[in-house]
Amino acid sequence: DGVPIIIVDHGKLLKDRMAQVRVDEDDILAAAREMQGLERMDQIKFAVLERDGSISIIPVAEAE
Repeated sequence: DGVPIIIVDHGKLLKDRMAQVRVDEDDILAAAREMQGLERMDQIKFAVLERDGSISIIPVAEAE
């Protein structure tokens, strides 16, 4: 669509959006490992599917 789409919100998969854009949990975890060294969904605050098809990962802050 040309707009970034949030596909993980505070560790919760937004499955309807993921199905729409054809992204699965493995894709998100692979991006989290590569970009942030994260291994689990609960370490991800947000995952955003960017306009170019890449997945941006925003980790949970240590204090949260």
